[in-house]
Amino acid sequence: MPSMSAVKAVPEKRCDRLNFDPRYLTGIDHFNAREFFDAHEVWEDLWHEQHGDAHNFVQGLIQFATALHHFEAQNLKGTKLLYTGGVELLNPYGDEFWRLPVRKLISDMTGCVKDLLPYAQSELPGRYHPTKQDFPVKIDAALIPKIVLLPNEPA
Repeated sequence: MPSMSAVKAVPEKRCDRLNFDPRYLTGIDHFNAREFFDAHEVWEDLWHEQHGDAHNFVQGLIQFATALHHFEAQNLKGTKLLYTGGVELLNPYGDEFWRLPVRKLISDMTGCVKDLLPYAQSELPGRYHPTKQDFPVKIDAALIPKIVLLPNEPA
């Protein structure tokens, strides 16, 4: 797993031109380091202060981070539920919001969880299912999304 100093949401040369809450960027750094619980915690703190359009956007990011946290723990019932909620929250944002390529993130998340989507929610093992390790769907680390913010428009 990469160190936090090695994983940055935006290259340093562009950070000074962005005016984002540092918690947004820190959450992205945690997400990209596969520290999904930490991303969730940081974004949840930010989410409590958001209103209007940003509120559901941040909530969608939280749902995706939590879905991946559950996927790694083989809680596939929680994964699918939170993935679906994240898609519903983020879909209205179109191609981009807060320099994040929303459509790409949704597509990447869908690719990551695609093998569990054909299953009904009731067929998926939950957090405490005794044989969840035997379920045929496993997370593929190569398909876990990374968030890379789009560059600023020329000044």
